Amino acid sequence: MKILNLTSSYPRSSEDPRGAFVADSVDLLRQAGHEVEVRHCALGSEATILQQIWRSPWQAPRLTTQVLQAVADGHRFDRVLCHWAWPFGQTARLRGISSDQLRVWCHGSGLRLLHRWGLEGLMPQAPTAIVAEHQRSFLPKRMRDQAALVPAPLHRSFPSRQGPVERKLVFVGRLCGSKGADLLPRMLDHLPGWTAVVAGWGPLEQALNSDPRIQWLGPLPAPDWAARVGRGVAVIPSRVPEGAPRVLREFRSLGFPIVARQIRGLEAPVAEAGLGALVARDNPRAWAQACRHVQTWRPAAWQETGAGDEFLKFVTH
Repeated sequence: MKILNLTSSYPRSSEDPRGAFVADSVDLLRQAGHEVEVRHCALGSEATILQQIWRSPWQAPRLTTQVLQAVADGHRFDRVLCHWAWPFGQTARLRGISSDQLRVWCHGSGLRLLHRWGLEGLMPQAPTAIVAEHQRSFLPKRMRDQAALVPAPLHRSFPSRQGPVERKLVFVGRLCGSKGADLLPRMLDHLPGWTAVVAGWGPLEQALNSDPRIQWLGPLPAPDWAARVGRGVAVIPSRVPEGAPRVLREFRSLGFPIVARQIRGLEAPVAEAGLGALVARDNPRAWAQACRHVQTWRPAAWQETGAGDEFLKFVTH
């Protein structure tokens, strides 16, 4: 099967973690014998496309031109796989790509923002997947019952481990305010004797790297960061609601106790599976207390199974 993969996030090299979950899904398709061509359309920012257009609407024509060019020959492909809820699927339909050819995989912020602005009706009528059950309410009513649940599969080589953890914080992801990375030094202020290890990229790199208590490993894809962070308490202090962050399941696979923000996309999986503790606000002392509390926990062994099969079924059937 020939598959066109449209995305706004994709690694620029094997060491680039941005869009790694998209690259891993492409690898799954290729390993299954499918021919995949990736076309990357973006505006050069870490924000989502919808957020960029909202802040800088004059960029919309440039993006529209990119996407129109990306799907111009979409009829040559058996499938056109669109990451994010907007704008690839809509543009593909305008280009005449049939509903049978099209697949729309909604990861998080794009679908949430469409719903917030009352624009979910723009979702094309085509096979659609969400990554977490809580996203179903964001879809148009006509699509809620039919949407498949397809979390982004972990990297095929991601390890599964168990064991005690050190007095150490582990943060993986974008080093920016929306992901709460600025809280790390303030947490450590209330955790004497603790350190932190960080794998990621973003505007807070220099500030975090200058703190002698924090080891910054740089931007590393999975499973590379898993081999270098050691063992510690995983923290996910994101200030924005999430879809189903893959890093949470990566931490679970490593057997790390988790302290996460009490927000949509994080609260349910952490609480229901007993993975750690939740903190509601930007209170460094509360985050530190939660980290001390879970540091001696031993989460049950867990290894992801079946996610890759569900993804392949969604795309190819």
